[in-house]
Amino acid sequence: MPQTFLGTDHYVYRKGGKLYVRKVGSGDPLVLLHIVGMSGWSWRKVIDDLSREFTCYIPDLPGFDNSDIPAKQYSMEDYMDAVLDVMDAAGLKQTHLVGARTGAIIGLMLGAYYPERVDRLVLNGLPYWDKAHGEIIWEKFFLPQFTDVVSYHVPVNPMTTWEDDKAKNPQLEREAWEVFHKIYERSRPWITLSERAHTSTDIQAIGRKVKNPTLLLYGENDVLIRGSQKAYDDMTGSVIGIIEGSDGLTFEDKPKEFVSKVVDFLRG
Repeated sequence: MPQTFLGTDHYVYRKGGKLYVRKVGSGDPLVLLHIVGMSGWSWRKVIDDLSREFTCYIPDLPGFDNSDIPAKQYSMEDYMDAVLDVMDAAGLKQTHLVGARTGAIIGLMLGAYYPERVDRLVLNGLPYWDKAHGEIIWEKFFLPQFTDVVSYHVPVNPMTTWEDDKAKNPQLEREAWEVFHKIYERSRPWITLSERAHTSTDIQAIGRKVKNPTLLLYGENDVLIRGSQKAYDDMTGSVIGIIEGSDGLTFEDKPKEFVSKVVDFLRG
């Protein structure tokens, strides 16, 4: 049986609803924060190896999969507070953090505002825009994707079929599609609101506050790599890691290379 399934399930009860957390492994604590539209399940290809080195805490962020959808729109600060609640409930005074994209923004914020709670940071595909650039990304990239304007009170991504998505991405795995399709079906309005939250955030201003040792990890073909040099220049103690042949979500398309770089960095 894969070690992934040998952990324990936990819930953190908050004013905004319950948060699901999976705990697996042994060793120093490590919190993993997923991208918007996914869940803790997205770490499935790397968690076996990481949990041999660390005690991994894998939350489903508010609004996704096994966690409740909050009644109000969240800011990135609200997401940060949710992760702090997970850490407090687990008794973690300090932890390593690994985050992907939106999860990387949350990790960055924790390093900036609660540096004593964070040991080392690994930020996979960190978007690194200021507020003005974030607005441009929202208008030109995100809004055009939200073509379903009748299902909810906010425009959302349309639902797609397995056949259409497989035709666009021949490498797509059926199990992964089914998991994330279910998340989309439940959380489409929340995804829109979450994307709005992170494009409204001045990430560069936050990055300039971070002093923690930080690995800025990008796939060589990730469009977000364009911000890596600016992030490196702004963040004392940061290093850049590039994984060749990856389109961005390196834990998904290059899991062995991801684990190698993450473990080497977290072990100093």
